[in-house]
Amino acid sequence: MKENSARLLFLVIFMGTTCCAQSAAKGTPQENRAAEESLEQRQPLELVFADSIVPQDRHEMMLTTGGWYTQQRGDSHYALLTQKIEWGISDKLQVSTFVQALRRSNQNGSMATGMGDFEIGARYTWETVGSPFTHAAVAFDVGFPTGDPRKGLGESAYTVTPSVLVSHEFAKGKYQVFTTDGLEFVVAHRSVGEPNVPHHAVFSNSGVSMHSGPGWAVAEVSVTSTRWSGGTDTQLTVTPSYIWRVARRTELLFGVFIGLTSSSDRIGGVIKFTFELGGKHE
Repeated sequence: MKENSARLLFLVIFMGTTCCAQSAAKGTPQENRAAEESLEQRQPLELVFADSIVPQDRHEMMLTTGGWYTQQRGDSHYALLTQKIEWGISDKLQVSTFVQALRRSNQNGSMATGMGDFEIGARYTWETVGSPFTHAAVAFDVGFPTGDPRKGLGESAYTVTPSVLVSHEFAKGKYQVFTTDGLEFVVAHRSVGEPNVPHHAVFSNSGVSMHSGPGWAVAEVSVTSTRWSGGTDTQLTVTPSYIWRVARRTELLFGVFIGLTSSSDRIGGVIKFTFELGGKHE
């Protein structure tokens, strides 16, 4: 009798342990539902300075129009109208263009208005890296000095910029930590005065986002330095922002950036309107 009772107890413990292990492997219902939501639903499509980890699907287009105003040190300031277009070649590979369509600046004295600089780029994304909540991407951008640096409308440099994006979500996607880190190499530049010669730069745009209401509250910290390549600038900026998910594939971003070093822009603001077309949704 005792032997039968022991066998029964062993069987109950074994079955209970097996069920618990299977349940843990599958995850909680809340975790499963969060993982089933697409990354596009869990996280914002666009950030202020960092690149969003959300990739474009095959044949999906994302358009982002931005309005910027920056107060620099002294009395100089500038305003920007920017346009970014991203296109998914596949679910992992995308290409993009970014243009300062209109720039107005008194950086070099008198007020000037015209087109600013232009970039093209490509990116490859791993949406799942060991976990549905860990993501990574590599990007490569090329910049062209289409804005006139003599009028304060551009940076005068032809650049190539490799970068790495990493993101991890916590609490079933409610929180996200992210970073975009890279190097900007100056391969050539337009004729400018000696103090304005551009230098190679290292940069890091990192932050955290949190679901709040119909969108996300975001805090970014951006650091750019040219000291390692003979320059004198180290720019440090903090940027709080709120991203409102207006519709399933449409967002409105409001942000304020504050410079913490003498070479940083003193203060500025940005509004971005982002929407997507095509892809799997249509």
